[in-house]
Amino acid sequence: MSNAVAAGLAGMARVINSNPVFAVQFRQCIENLPHGWVGTCEEVRLQYYTGVKPSSNNACSAVWGKAKKDGIIVELPHQVHMTTSKSHGRKTHLYRRV
Repeated sequence: MSNAVAAGLAGMARVINSNPVFAVQFRQCIENLPHGWVGTCEEVRLQYYTGVKPSSNNACSAVWGKAKKDGIIVELPHQVHMTTSKSHGRKTHLYRRV
């Protein structure tokens, strides 16, 4: 594993561990999506998640990435524009709940 990959994984772990209640609740929200659901992390955060607020702007992405690594969701090749003003309409991949 390269140093860059190791540093990224360590950073994700720090973000997740900084607010374990959020991490567990957001992970449960992802796991509760119906099998076959297709959408983005942003959609889950804005439309489905109702738990405690994350302690970091990166917390949703960190939990999402872990769910992806664990095979709960899979990245699809299609990208869509994000909708929040802070994302400036950048593109993000669609994901499917396995």
